Amino acid sequence: MYKSAFKALMMPIILKKLCMPVVLILGLISLTACGFQPVYKKSAETGYSSHQALQTIRISPLPDRPGQILHNLLRDRMNPLGQPRKPLYVLKATITETEKDLAVRLDNTTSRTNLTIMVKYSLISLSSNNAVFSSIARSTNSFDKLDDPYANLVAEDTARNRVLRQVADDMALQLGAYFNKLQ
Repeated sequence: MYKSAFKALMMPIILKKLCMPVVLILGLISLTACGFQPVYKKSAETGYSSHQALQTIRISPLPDRPGQILHNLLRDRMNPLGQPRKPLYVLKATITETEKDLAVRLDNTTSRTNLTIMVKYSLISLSSNNAVFSSIARSTNSFDKLDDPYANLVAEDTARNRVLRQVADDMALQLGAYFNKLQ
């Protein structure tokens, strides 16, 4: 009796251990079959990668402190060695920041706020002076509002930095995908 109960309990675990490598291999094969390829892969024909293409973009200055932070984050992701000497493209962006109160207390003060940052951006070719790619990157993060004003300021700044980091990642990924598609 105990042996059959033990077998019944252990059989799914054994099957899981045996099936996991097969499922993993089939998953990897299906990724290559659907056309999946890394964004920063060098093209076989040109030997050029989207990462190198990102380094040909000059990032226009953005106003205000969130704009400066986003500008620096984009430079870290796309141009870690500094602005290009002979850029082929210019990235222009506008930032919109909104706050929405979520949790309202009985005394009509808020205890939680959503911070959303939306960036509309365009990649402009310097040779034709036309926008070759435009998109929107958006991210939201929330923070608690406390009775201490300094804690509120720190929480809001931390949420803003997290949102800007996510937006910069999205922008770099979208631009990398655009250049990868061109190859």
